[in-house]
Amino acid sequence: MRGVVMHGPGDVRVEQRDDPEILNPTDAVIRLAATCVCGSDLWPYRGIEAVRRPSPMGHEYAGIVEETGRDVRSVKPGDFVTGRWTSAAGSRPC
Repeated sequence: MRGVVMHGPGDVRVEQRDDPEILNPTDAVIRLAATCVCGSDLWPYRGIEAVRRPSPMGHEYAGIVEETGRDVRSVKPGDFVTGRWTSAAGSRPC
């Protein structure tokens, strides 16, 4: 699959990425229909915040659930879902 990755201020690239897979029982794989750049991505893009390593962008999204881990109860394959920074960032603040 292809994904957008920020390598540094003003340095954004579309790259080949590994296909997603279920690693944890609470994971879900979603086939994305659309993603958008979060405002939190603009700080490092402008050079106001450091980019310590290449970082995938587009963690606000809409798409179809393809697969879920065994502990996922709130969605199932075929469901249309949206996500925002609070769910995509997990315990990491954006």
